[in-house]
Amino acid sequence: MSEAHTEKRQPGPDRVPPFWIRPEDQRGQPVDPGVVAASQRLWPWAYRHVVRELHDGARAAELLEEVAVEVSARLEVAPEVARNLNGYLITAFHHRVRSQLLKDSRLAYEGLLRELDENYQRTAPDWVAALETELALTFLVSYLPHRVKHMLHYRLLGFSWKAIGRALGITANQAKSRFYYGAQKAYETLLENQAKRSNHKETE
Repeated sequence: MSEAHTEKRQPGPDRVPPFWIRPEDQRGQPVDPGVVAASQRLWPWAYRHVVRELHDGARAAELLEEVAVEVSARLEVAPEVARNLNGYLITAFHHRVRSQLLKDSRLAYEGLLRELDENYQRTAPDWVAALETELALTFLVSYLPHRVKHMLHYRLLGFSWKAIGRALGITANQAKSRFYYGAQKAYETLLENQAKRSNHKETE
């Protein structure tokens, strides 16, 4: 949360375009006014974050609007989100941008490892293993359940387990247990899918 506030106070040289959110979601339900106001405050930071991560500022408004609509719908079933709406929006937006980056990069990962090996001299014997580990962690995050992803991003933003539990209406120990259980299940799913892909390639 401090990252967004810091960037908003210290804008870069790039001009931030205007931002607005459609008044209703796909179901025809009005977008929560508090979410709209929080998104508008977040917009300067969100725009620069997308420019930095995706190098495509034109997509920032669409991504933030999608997140705002989802958070507004989330408030209907989980009113506790309103206790830390700014933090929740920032966390959700971080996740959306990272997911988009993963989606954009997924096609590039196919075959690039071999090309890098052929065209560039390796600087360390374990660079392939390091890259594969980083990719595995990225894919692991994509398998995490919705609530567990938000717990992860809350932790990355510096929230304590007690604060996370309070936001979710559970104890700190319950939050920690649910996070590690969800992470373990996601890891098992990742391994299963990797095994299926390997078997599929062997049969081709």
